[in-house]
Amino acid sequence: MVKITEYKFENRDELIETLFPTVLDHLKDGIAKRDAASMLLSGGTTPGPLYEKLSNTDLDWEKVWFSPTDERWVEPDHDDSNEKLIRDTLLKNKASNANYVGLKSAPSDPFEGQRETEQKILTLPRPFDVVLLGMGEDGHTASFFPGLEDTKNALNMDTQRLCAGISRGGDDVDRMTMTLKCLIDAKRVFLFFYGQKKLDVFNDAKLGINDKLPVSYLLNQEHVPVSLYWAP
Repeated sequence: MVKITEYKFENRDELIETLFPTVLDHLKDGIAKRDAASMLLSGGTTPGPLYEKLSNTDLDWEKVWFSPTDERWVEPDHDDSNEKLIRDTLLKNKASNANYVGLKSAPSDPFEGQRETEQKILTLPRPFDVVLLGMGEDGHTASFFPGLEDTKNALNMDTQRLCAGISRGGDDVDRMTMTLKCLIDAKRVFLFFYGQKKLDVFNDAKLGINDKLPVSYLLNQEHVPVSLYWAP
């Protein structure tokens, strides 16, 4: 089983102050070793302070490529778009000239757009230097939501696809997610979240593959170590 290292902090500021230089060092290492670095970014509000700190840091940003781990199938300037969040918090200030590869493509849904988005992902330097993932209280990470056939397809390690459409139905907008196989084509993975409920879910997911907790597939693979960063 993959090695899981757990870093737990007294508060969120302390977590950010520790994670920030760690991420920066890995990006610098990528630039030093292959003249390019890549990082996959989680959405949501949790990583916002980390992205803000990175945006104000000196680095050869033109040699860094960013992409989200997953994306809602909305226009990039939509308030629900991870791309908008990333542009508002990270791709500014000193990091304004970093490279960004979005997952939204022209077709009307992510299933039609899969091939086009995959071609975009192929432009990213791989293996990824850093993959930053969040987790929900339902055990989802990226857009691997429990109970969906689409999730099973995206978690299948036999797939050749780098991304997959996810439909939850109802009023929820469709999404594109990188597949698990794509996400773990990485040098390191950071799982970053807050709160006791989520920590309890994480502890359950470590015990073995559980279809009710999709993050368990990440925690029980054998390809790349995972580091947990957690605070209350």
